Amino acid sequence: MTEHMRPDEAAQALAQVRATQEQVIGMSMIPIWFWWAIGALMVGFAAAIESGDDTIIGIGVVVFVVGVTASVGWVVRKALRVQVRNDLLGLRGAGLIAGFVLGTVAVSLAAGFALEAADVAHPATWGEVVTAMILGLGGPWLNRALRRIMIERSGGGR
Repeated sequence: MTEHMRPDEAAQALAQVRATQEQVIGMSMIPIWFWWAIGALMVGFAAAIESGDDTIIGIGVVVFVVGVTASVGWVVRKALRVQVRNDLLGLRGAGLIAGFVLGTVAVSLAAGFALEAADVAHPATWGEVVTAMILGLGGPWLNRALRRIMIERSGGGR
């Protein structure tokens, strides 16, 4: 271990480590399809409930539960293949996640209640359309922000 590495070899080895870190972090990200799938399932569930028909509600509940379970299972199974350090998100990442969740809930509830107050037909379904749009557009944004944070905290952003 007394062998000296040339500066270009050290730079290449460091670049390779950083590339591997970024690849592992990328593999831990939630895929874009997931955000849209969850949004669509929520819209379908709300529409089934608002139909008032017991058969449609039953089918809607089953589709929602199976769809969410399958989607989450797929994402978790993929995420288990990689081991990302727990401390990579940090307080900033945790705050972004919490803010995204709280913001999505607040905007969705406000939309649903406003639609109900305006006597719009199927306000919960339309409120869930708002939720689906927030998830589908905001989820990938959240992924990119979390990825940047994790890369910075891993030393790859320096």
